[in-house]
Amino acid sequence: MTRYLFLAIILLTVAAAGFYVYLGGNREPKVTLETTTAPLYLAGQAFHGSVRGEGFGNLFRQAKDAQARLRGDLANLYLNDPETAHDTINAFIGLAVTDTTQALPVGFRYRLVPAGQRVIAARLTGVSYLLSPNKLYPAALEAVKARKLTQSGDFYLERFGSDEASEVLVGVK
Repeated sequence: MTRYLFLAIILLTVAAAGFYVYLGGNREPKVTLETTTAPLYLAGQAFHGSVRGEGFGNLFRQAKDAQARLRGDLANLYLNDPETAHDTINAFIGLAVTDTTQALPVGFRYRLVPAGQRVIAARLTGVSYLLSPNKLYPAALEAVKARKLTQSGDFYLERFGSDEASEVLVGVK
């Protein structure tokens, strides 16, 4: 009996590791220091409150539901660091769009992220959006420290493309 339990644990471990690799968990992000050259248009909804609140999760679901109609990448703009703000976040949750003439769903509005933002950009391809934030943020924040830069503290942009191309931009001074 113990022998079968041990075999089952090994098989489950191998299956979990295989699933992690399948989702792209073994890929590392590419990190660069750059200045954004073009403005980015977001369509979504503003949020101010606790990251643990039900409303925060609802905005992500609404953005995902609107994605087929608005044709854009999931994109979220965070205007403060929730760790220093004690889990209170100021954010804009929605989609990065190129066509701003589209009719928006109820409650959505457009927001412009101007060009000229100095950022650390961390990018991944072929990695599920379920795993990419946990790979992108640490890589970007480590690059900020390694390059002895200062975070602007008010600009974190994450973008998740339909082709499993993800990026996080962290504003720096």
